Amino acid sequence: MTTARAARGCAAAAVFACAGFAVLLGFGSTVEMESFPGLRENLAPVAVYLLVFAALLAAGGLALAGRRSYAGRGAVVVLGVLMAVRIWTLAPMLHCWSHDSVGRNDDGSYHCVNRGDMLP
Repeated sequence: MTTARAARGCAAAAVFACAGFAVLLGFGSTVEMESFPGLRENLAPVAVYLLVFAALLAAGGLALAGRRSYAGRGAVVVLGVLMAVRIWTLAPMLHCWSHDSVGRNDDGSYHCVNRGDMLP
């Protein structure tokens, strides 16, 4: 009985680690767009998909850990805070969802650009 419980705990820890990695990839996919002004490829949808995947992984990890697991709840809270911060920083560029490029202005705002429209 304890061996099965330990195996479920290790599996839950691995799933939580994968969820954390997905959140980090979500941060890393758009860091160049947020760093300095200029025209960049629009990777905001990729970041949103990674965050949805991380949320599903976190739910799966909590299901593996069990409802009473304080460690599982703590991991979900930490991942939830990281995902909320990511969505908060990602929200200003989400209006450019259907465009292939995002330009960052000097004041920090974003404008949407389709590079195909820029050709003569």
